[in-house]
Amino acid sequence: MRLARGSEDTGVAKLEGTIQIAGLPPHRGFMIDVCFFSVESAGSPAPYDGDPPVDVVTDCDRVFERVDLEKESVETTFEQDFALERRAGYYFVQLRVILFRVQDGKAFAQAEQFFFGRRPLRIPVESNVTFPVAWPPQSLSELHHYRTFKPQNRPWWRFW
Repeated sequence: MRLARGSEDTGVAKLEGTIQIAGLPPHRGFMIDVCFFSVESAGSPAPYDGDPPVDVVTDCDRVFERVDLEKESVETTFEQDFALERRAGYYFVQLRVILFRVQDGKAFAQAEQFFFGRRPLRIPVESNVTFPVAWPPQSLSELHHYRTFKPQNRPWWRFW
């Protein structure tokens, strides 16, 4: 991580890193958000025991979005560099990934959260960070079904 220009005055630093995802099933694209949970110190426990509910996640940045429901990808790995600015301090990090899959002519959005909760990340850090993710191997039939979205005048994945 390198400090952003002007960070001495504003207390803002640039976090640079890489997201690595392995074990992806055939898919039609995905979206990745990096979410931050500010804590007081390096010894702070993970908020919400490392499983924050959706409604408390307010500090997120979308770092990748590519969805094409007409074209299936069979790539099993993915890597994305990112650079984000945050105020200097300690943060726990969660990746939120929505993977779009098709089965029997129906499109599904598989939402997964990956919380890095061993210890908080100190921003600024001295080097780039890497967030490795192993995609869960469940088939679509094993996943929970929450609700169905039907397209209206806009692409259905824009409801998120």
